[in-house]
Amino acid sequence: MLTRTSLKPPRVGTTLTVGAALTLSTVPSLLPRAPLTQGLLSGGLVLLSLVVLAAGRLVLRRLGRATSPTTPRARWLVLVGTGTAVAGTAWLAQLGLGQWAADLAMPLPGPAYWLSAGAWTVLVVALGVVVTAGIRRMVRTTGRRTRKPLAAALLASVTVTSAAAGPVDLLKPLRKDLGAGHVLLIDSPAGASRSFVEVDEAATPQEGAELAVDRLVADGGLEREAILIALPTGSGWVNREAITAFESQLDGDVAVVSAQYGDLPSWWSFLLDQDPASHSAEGLVDGVLDRVADLPVEQRPDVYVHGESLGAVAGQAAVADVEPDALCGVIWSGAPGGALSGHPRERSLRNADDPVTYLSSDLVLEQPEGWPTAWLPGLSYGTTVLDLASSLLPDAGHGHMYGPEQDWTLPSC
Repeated sequence: MLTRTSLKPPRVGTTLTVGAALTLSTVPSLLPRAPLTQGLLSGGLVLLSLVVLAAGRLVLRRLGRATSPTTPRARWLVLVGTGTAVAGTAWLAQLGLGQWAADLAMPLPGPAYWLSAGAWTVLVVALGVVVTAGIRRMVRTTGRRTRKPLAAALLASVTVTSAAAGPVDLLKPLRKDLGAGHVLLIDSPAGASRSFVEVDEAATPQEGAELAVDRLVADGGLEREAILIALPTGSGWVNREAITAFESQLDGDVAVVSAQYGDLPSWWSFLLDQDPASHSAEGLVDGVLDRVADLPVEQRPDVYVHGESLGAVAGQAAVADVEPDALCGVIWSGAPGGALSGHPRERSLRNADDPVTYLSSDLVLEQPEGWPTAWLPGLSYGTTVLDLASSLLPDAGHGHMYGPEQDWTLPSC
């Protein structure tokens, strides 16, 4: 039977360090966090705090400055006090979490929110400890010139590589189907021309862009008063509210053209492979402008560019070398990092709590303009990255959701 004297409380420094990490993890970020996200944040901060603490103790030992021991009674008192403080902080955070989530039409945290978040925290910390212990053991074994760790690592590498190169599409769960309701696959109620190419209709993004421009021309797009180049997100999604607003502003006398360059989410393409988006955007912009330039000046339609999320990144690169007068105006929404192209007739839409628009390395050490909540160096960057997981859950007007509440007015020539 375990007694109080048989249990050894952690050191005071460990208790306070872990308590501080758990308290920091309750600081609000841009969006309410799900239990899993909260657990990842809490567990990550605890592991980081333990690494910092271990490094500090190692430095003190090297300097010959041993810390004075504390009694078990003092350790218990600190543990109970810290645990009470952390629980109180979590309770205060819970008070505002429900109303906050309700205001954004996000899933409400249930009674077991902190139990679930705590379980994920323990799992993350345990996994971190096990991985660290395994690495240390491997390093020690390798130091004794044993080849088993190297062979195991090589076998694991071959297994993963073979699976990825096999006939099974490992990315299939991430791939998205546009569906028949895609805004550019249905007729425009305003009478606008819509030309769109799906990813499986062309071998490369460049060929897809060329095919889309050919369809624009065949549909009489060059005879319209305006042409709108709509650059989609990574999966080929185009904002219905934006297209509807643009067509209404231009009285339906507009040809909209776009091309799907992939079927993976924007975050995947943004982090791992932006080339298809860039090549497609460049092909669309250059292709349209070349066709327009072949027309007599008095017959040339006004050309606009719109891009959202990854489409904004690709669009800004595509218009960088274009003569400003060739485009009547550009408009971006939810551009990662809040980036701009520098075009003289440019508009950028961003929600105040959209984590995508704050995703920049500057956020690590500098509070961005318009930051709507508490900001802490380093920590706010990490919470912003985690907020990406829930950025599409709020109602339009919050997070990475842009809808009818936005002013979609195109800049005028």
